This record gives sequence, C-alpha cells and structure tokens, in this order.
Amino acid sequence: MKYLSIFLLLCLANLSALSIDAWQNIRFSEKTAAGSVYMRADINQSNINMNKVVYNPGSGNAEMNLSQHSGSTYQALVTAGTGRTYYGLRKQVGSEPITVVPVRYTGTALPAPNLLTKVSDDPANDQSVNYLDIIADYVTVSDTKLIVGLQNRGGGFPTGSFLGPWNSYMVGIGNPALDDPYAPGAVAWAMQYVSVMGGTLMSTGLFKITGTGFSDVTRIAGISTSIDSATNTLVMSCDMSVLLADADFISWYDVNNPKFGLLSLTNRISGTTVTQMDFSNGGVVHPVQLYVDPQSTPVGQIADVTLNIEALDLYFSTQYTKPADRFNWGLSYRTDDGRIYPMYTSDPEHATVRNYRSANLFHVFPEVDNEQGRAWVERVPNVFQQSNWYSYSFVRGVNEPENLGMEVVGDQLILSWDAVTQTPSGATIQADFYIVEHASDPLETFTALPQTAGTTLSIPLSQLGDKTFFKVRAHKIIP
Repeated sequence: MKYLSIFLLLCLANLSALSIDAWQNIRFSEKTAAGSVYMRADINQSNINMNKVVYNPGSGNAEMNLSQHSGSTYQALVTAGTGRTYYGLRKQVGSEPITVVPVRYTGTALPAPNLLTKVSDDPANDQSVNYLDIIADYVTVSDTKLIVGLQNRGGGFPTGSFLGPWNSYMVGIGNPALDDPYAPGAVAWAMQYVSVMGGTLMSTGLFKITGTGFSDVTRIAGISTSIDSATNTLVMSCDMSVLLADADFISWYDVNNPKFGLLSLTNRISGTTVTQMDFSNGGVVHPVQLYVDPQSTPVGQIADVTLNIEALDLYFSTQYTKPADRFNWGLSYRTDDGRIYPMYTSDPEHATVRNYRSANLFHVFPEVDNEQGRAWVERVPNVFQQSNWYSYSFVRGVNEPENLGMEVVGDQLILSWDAVTQTPSGATIQADFYIVEHASDPLETFTALPQTAGTTLSIPLSQLGDKTFFKVRAHKIIP
C-alpha cells in the first residue's frame, strides 16, 4: 500500500499538446454540430484494464471509455459546452494504483458529491459496521481548494459519544514515492472528520501525521465539511495555501510533475489507541487542468498548395498549420470537376505544422489545362475547411505548330502558323507562347527570337541573310 502525494495547482493558459503521466499529447477536435468534441491521447502501455474520460453532461460527472483508435492512440467523443469545458481521466494498468485527473471544480461553495471525480472503489461489507465501511473515495480541485469525498455503506458519519469510543473518517495525502507510510521520518497529511470528547481533545480539521500514535497527529488548520445523506458521502475541503506553506510538504513536491496520492481511512479511537478499521485502494491524482475551448471557426491554416512534377514522381503537396492541442481527420486535394486525391502525412497529429502529399500520380493524372482545384481539410467527420482555388496545368507534351506560312510585306517578313490546341494524346489545351528560331544553315545553331503569345511574328528583313531556315515551337507552362 502506498501513501501518495499532493500538489501545487497548475494553471495552464495554453494547453499545447498537454501530456499527463501516461496520457501523452492530449488533443481535441473542433466542436461538432451535435455539441461534442473528440478527445485523443497517446498511451504507450499494455495491460490496461480501465481507461476512462470523466465529463459533466450537465447533471453531474459521468464516465465513458477512452477506446483504442489505432495503435497507441485512444479516443472518446464527449460533450462540450459553449465555453471552456473541463474533463477528467481515470486509468489503471494491471495491478498498479489508479491514476486520476480530476474534473476541475469552478464553484466556491462545497460541491455536490456528483461533481467529484472518483478515485477508487472499495468492496462493500468488508466491515460489519456500515458507517465504517468505505465503498469509494473522490477528489476535485478548485483555484484555491483541495476537495475530497469519502463514501460509506450507510448510517451517516457518527463521531461517537462524548466519552468514546470515537470514530474518525480520514482522507490522507502524501508523497507518492513512499512505499511505507509508517517508515521512520514519513510525513503525511489528512483531512479528518472527528470529535474526541466534544472536540476538546481532537476536532475536525487538516492534520499533519508524523507517526502512528495519537500524539503524532497534529491539527494544523480548519476545513469545510458537508454530508450528503442520499449518497452517504462526506465532502471535505482545505486551503491549498496551508499545505504549500509547510516545509515538509514542499520538500518533495515537484512543480514540473504535480501529483498526489489519495487514501481514505476509517478509524476507531479508544483512549489514546487508534485502530484502523477500513481503508480504500486510493490512487495517484494529477491536478492538471484538462479543458477545451471549442472553436466554431477554422483554427488551422492551409498554405503552399503545389503540384510537384519530378522525373518519376507527380504529386500534390500542402502544409497545414494548427494549434498543438487540436487534430484534424484528414486532407485531400479536390479538383473542380470532382476528382479526389487523398493526401498523407508522417507528421504526428499533435504537431503544429503538418506536411501532406498525395500518392504518386505519375501514371494516373490526366493532362489538363488551367484546371481549378483546392485542398480540403476534414476538421471533424464530414465538416471541411477549403483552401483558396489553385489553378494548374499539366501536359506530357504538345503538338508541333502546323501550316507555317511566310509573306513579305514591305521590309518585313511575316511568319504565321496555326494555334496549337492539342497534346499528342488528344487533350485540349491552349499553348502559352511560341518561340521562333532561325539559322542560315539547318546544321548550324539556331537563334531564338523573342517569344510571342500570338500565332504571327513580324521580322525585319535586314536581320535575315540571303537564306534563312525557321523553326516554330509551342510551349505550355506547367508547375
């Protein structure tokens, strides 16, 4: 059995691909039309026997499975509010302690039990007295408070008569690195609901525990309490500032990995003898704010949509930039006439910049001229974000100009030819420009004249010799 730890509240202004213990790169989709978001996390563990998301659909906390999506990625579709929505997590691997991220509490009064996140269950009827029989414990945190819950089998939470014996209900916290809470020098803290001799010897409060005897339990601050008789739950809260001011507490607290352990106990006190009656399995609690702020407008940017033509590779590419705490379903290139080319990336989902490319389209892409297309990002299923239109041309070759004609008009030689409107394979195109080359001998190097977009060219006769040979080439611009 382990005593576990407490924490400094961690406020995260930017979630930024949050990682909590074994939940790595926690990320969300945008809000769906049905008012939900997809949550994903990478969990590189096996033998997982419990893996849940905790959320509040409006009537109190509920749980659903964080199920395997692919490989080590797990996913759940959970309700999201109109503003910031907080979530929690609960997971157990093998026989290890349950690890918990509590749903944050935003109120100021003590919360109802159904707003607490369960830490662990405990078997019922392992104690003959119902009010000393723990069946579950709970936790949540607010901006300034640590709030815990202890649920018993029934009978309320009687503290005993004035002269005893007395009953004690405790939720203990301590360093998670301690395997033995009773080892010499071990220190723990506990919120305790108790009244020994009407509170004159020991009263409800926050206690520091340095040993196993009655005198080793010292009250250091008051706490708030409430009892919910409908659920047999005792709710207690203390100010975090008291714990953070304790040198023994902050000596083991890790600001870079805030976590604490929670363990519930019931005790019977007789004189100065404390007898433990029941205890829970407890668990490790990570007090990190886990939340999402749903976006109703695209949060990502599509850039650099390009058709790449290489010797043996023809592919579309683009770049998608987004916050690290978001993910998108997929990306494709779609032409104006309805062709779809899926695009792929090897960049992880939580990467801020993801680079996409299509498969090699070298043998399947048709010849086109000024075709319109754009990238489509699937942000949530069947909800797309589109880039601006992109115009491109692709041909494997162009026909030669035909019907070359020459006419002398004054001191000018007028060359003319038919416009090139097809490729050798029969695709309809429009040549972008033509280049006329000339030489005095067909075996010599030809000299190019300035390009022209038309199908005629006027050349001064003074630039030509007594004998001139001409070539006319059609050109098509492709990326």
